[in-house]
Amino acid sequence: MQDAKGDAIKTMHVKGIRFNKVQTEWTGTPGPQNGGYGLYPVQCDGVMIDECVAIGASDAGIYVGQSKNIVVKNCIAHHNVAGIEIENSQQAEVMNNEAYENAGGLLIFDLPDLVEKRGGQIKAHHNNIHDNNYPNFAPKGNIVATVPTGTGVLILATKEIELFENTIHRNQSVGIGIISYFTTQRPIKDSLYDPYPSAIYIHHNLLERNEGRPISKDPLGMVVGNKFGTNVPHILFDGIKNQKLLDAKGGWLLGNCIRIVNNTNQSIANLDVEHFFINIGRADNAFTCDRMP
Repeated sequence: MQDAKGDAIKTMHVKGIRFNKVQTEWTGTPGPQNGGYGLYPVQCDGVMIDECVAIGASDAGIYVGQSKNIVVKNCIAHHNVAGIEIENSQQAEVMNNEAYENAGGLLIFDLPDLVEKRGGQIKAHHNNIHDNNYPNFAPKGNIVATVPTGTGVLILATKEIELFENTIHRNQSVGIGIISYFTTQRPIKDSLYDPYPSAIYIHHNLLERNEGRPISKDPLGMVVGNKFGTNVPHILFDGIKNQKLLDAKGGWLLGNCIRIVNNTNQSIANLDVEHFFINIGRADNAFTCDRMP
């Protein structure tokens, strides 16, 4: 499917759908004139995306939203804004994919104002997420327009995520980012929406980046660059926690912690966004809480 005027292939309210060896592509130089989505199942139950290729989408090449029982495997996504995105979805497994030369390789998001309010129970493993340094060309106003160029994995306001045994290399702004919706600086009008990330387990990933400042030109990239210079930690946490999920000492209540352990070349920064970066700094040993059950 080439050069669709809008989205390439969208399915909605389908039970049991399989995309196998399908390629979507916008030819020429990627830009905001391209359609938003390559493969685009929404509010589906039982989604299999296998051995597919997505190129040039101005939002996400492979996107699964507000769905459940999902497998995305053996796919290639490049020169999209987001290579692969799982949004407000449940029971997803993302494995053995390659995402490169996107603005962001893999996004796992929960967003407000949608029918399905919460995602979770998502495993992403054995993916090769590398060199996602292509300039973000999303149309202004889209949520993915806020994704920093140079992002490997970005986890936004979602829960019950396990990220393990992935290769995350040479993403020059953010290797892995964990942020709340507040960091997007967008208003929240949905009273049923939970804007905080929690119950996240990141382990046994291989992390590498070339020495250098973040390539993103957004304010967050500038702050990180000013603080850490050319030695930016691989994993960035915005530091915003849901106080209702903490005990009297500020520790996570059982089953809600963000645990980051046993990653090769592991380094972590707490950005302290809530206090306008006052206490931004390394937090390499601050995420060893009990793993979620």
